[in-house]
Amino acid sequence: MGNRVGAIIPAAGSGVRMGTDIKKQYLILKDKPVIQHTIEKIGKNQNIQQVVVVCDQASIMQVEKHIISKLKDDVKSKVMLVLGGNTRTASVFNGVKALANHTDYVMIHDGVRPLIDEGVIASVIKEVVDKKAIIVGKKATDTIKIVKNNCVDKTIDRRKIWHAETPQCFEYLLIKDCLEKSFLVDHVFTDEASILEYFGYDVYIIENQQINLKITHPSDLEHARYIVDKRGYV
Repeated sequence: MGNRVGAIIPAAGSGVRMGTDIKKQYLILKDKPVIQHTIEKIGKNQNIQQVVVVCDQASIMQVEKHIISKLKDDVKSKVMLVLGGNTRTASVFNGVKALANHTDYVMIHDGVRPLIDEGVIASVIKEVVDKKAIIVGKKATDTIKIVKNNCVDKTIDRRKIWHAETPQCFEYLLIKDCLEKSFLVDHVFTDEASILEYFGYDVYIIENQQINLKITHPSDLEHARYIVDKRGYV
């Protein structure tokens, strides 16, 4: 490809929805912490030169000792740990600032999406060269309702609805500039694509037909373990 790609893996979340003492990114899936699988998937891509894992203060030393140290050398050599911020946006920005200045593109992938298909990673990196901002997602199959005070207000045409996922990939200077500006506005952003949308940039989407489960609740981990046991690999 010839372009320099840096990856950010946000893993500083509290994981309160999981309801366990251990944060969701460190729970075990097929003999390894969830986030280790994610790092290995991202780090194996030959177009990715850097992998920045963003951790909370309480976990960063343990991640270094029990996860990073166990990676294969070709992946370990790409990885660096960075302290997260008070929000996802702040954590991602810390990760972007840690990348080399000559980075061309930034790929952001949730630490709790360990089942991401390696072909999808490659596709996103390929598409970002022309699109400048590209994400993956799945078309909605359920009927989507707008609800107010537990009463259905209206039904949305699901043909217009996509479930956004990660990875999300952006031109380096574009995402860095938008992240910087995001701290000056009173708005909550739940993913990086929505920041670019807010500032008027086009964000393109490609359909991901592969399994890309986000481990957020206990049932998600059970589902992931079932999938891994069924197919024999993460």
